[in-house]
Amino acid sequence: MNIIKGMLLTMFCLLSSISIYGTEEDKVIEVIKSWASLEGDLNAQAELIRDDRIMIAGPYVWPDQKDNLMIQNERRAATLKRDSGWKIMQTIISPRVRIYDNVAVAHFIRRFDVIPTEGDVQPPSMDNGTMVLVKEKGNWGIAHTHFSQI
Repeated sequence: MNIIKGMLLTMFCLLSSISIYGTEEDKVIEVIKSWASLEGDLNAQAELIRDDRIMIAGPYVWPDQKDNLMIQNERRAATLKRDSGWKIMQTIISPRVRIYDNVAVAHFIRRFDVIPTEGDVQPPSMDNGTMVLVKEKGNWGIAHTHFSQI
């Protein structure tokens, strides 16, 4: 009887650890999808980004999140002044996540749509995206982003 109890306890522990990792992967994916959905509200989006985040997009590197946010807000304000109905949307496709203790590495395809109220709507941009997230005080924060156009 003790052998059966031991086997059941071992199986329970193994299954519990599997669900914990699945849950953490789901939390990381939720952070990434939330970040994407907040593209229209850069300040809310920035709440998911660590101050030490480094962003790489094509040939450009932004090593300072505070300066990056300021520049994005200024560019967004100038665009909205010319076209108050202008929208930008991101969609995250096929995210994959690997967890390493308090670090997560994610890859996904990002569809990036810019939708003006006037003029032609351009085709979406498709990018390979990689993010590194760090978990501190129970929360995942974006520490690194890299986008390469497909």
